[in-house]
Amino acid sequence: MTTITPPLLDSSVLPLPELLSLCLDGQLYRVGDAFAPSGEPDVPELRAHALSPTLPGWAIADRGSAAWVHGTRAMMPPLPQVCIPPHHRGGLGAAGFDAWHRSLQPDEVMTVGPISVTTPLRTAIDLLSDPSGFGDAAALEIRHLLALAELTPAQLDAALRSRRRKGCALARSRLPAVARTRLPAPDAVRAA
Repeated sequence: MTTITPPLLDSSVLPLPELLSLCLDGQLYRVGDAFAPSGEPDVPELRAHALSPTLPGWAIADRGSAAWVHGTRAMMPPLPQVCIPPHHRGGLGAAGFDAWHRSLQPDEVMTVGPISVTTPLRTAIDLLSDPSGFGDAAALEIRHLLALAELTPAQLDAALRSRRRKGCALARSRLPAVARTRLPAPDAVRAA
């Protein structure tokens, strides 16, 4: 079986000024720290391939990095946000990463392209549970993640009630803002 790698370019292929010039000319667009031809669709697999060189094979992209791979966030976080599984703790450090140490259930992780990422549902829970600020943009991002997971805010609330994890009360307190947020109509997104 032949594997085709997405057509991503970086400074190992062309100097950065030339890549940026091609962006200005409309020939390329940025995908994280890489560049793709303007005709290449911006899909989760392409973003996963762009993120993969920065991650060790055992890391699981979570929070903002997972949201970016899923397509609900416009920009990749400055430092890749990852979960370090229990069997990789203590040995290698997490320098260069915004790392969380926790255990994930098998149904909370999926493979996108060459990397493991948290599912849209788990990503939504992680972002809702983050003690940093939460506003309209975050509520819209959560709503998009729930749409990908084919869940409603009420169903997420039920899932959070069954969990006994840190941050669930905070996440539940933010759900009314998510429920009030409406996704743009598909036609409005295409017209923009």
